[in-house]
Amino acid sequence: MEGTMQNPAMTVGNSAEQKELPMLELKFENLTAEGLIIKKLVQTPNGLITIDMTHKDAALFSNLSLNITNAGFSEHYVPSTGNIGLKNVKLLAHLVRTDSSVLPQFNLSFNNGGQVEMEPKSEGELLQTKALLEQLLSIKQQ
Repeated sequence: MEGTMQNPAMTVGNSAEQKELPMLELKFENLTAEGLIIKKLVQTPNGLITIDMTHKDAALFSNLSLNITNAGFSEHYVPSTGNIGLKNVKLLAHLVRTDSSVLPQFNLSFNNGGQVEMEPKSEGELLQTKALLEQLLSIKQQ
């Protein structure tokens, strides 16, 4: 994942299970995501259903905003375009907005079962993630 990112900001939002949950808002002017996988777990009367949305090529987003309660990545880098690059990114997102996206050959599948892979982090842990991202952004700007 690489793109032009603004400084992250703390906010409060709602999830399906909890109201007024601390969230970290990430905003990107432009973002390219390689190997994008989006998973949505849905509780039905017959149990959990996992909706998998995959994209093998590069997905492009313009003015993308994400409200997240958990984030992880394996490493960072400075791309030739944009101001931040992250590898093996995993986000627990509750609100996603974008002005436009390019998702050619987007695949959708429904699977019985599934499990929660990420739990929301505390406000303190989100503040640590925010500080790390701000540090990475400041390195790029030097």
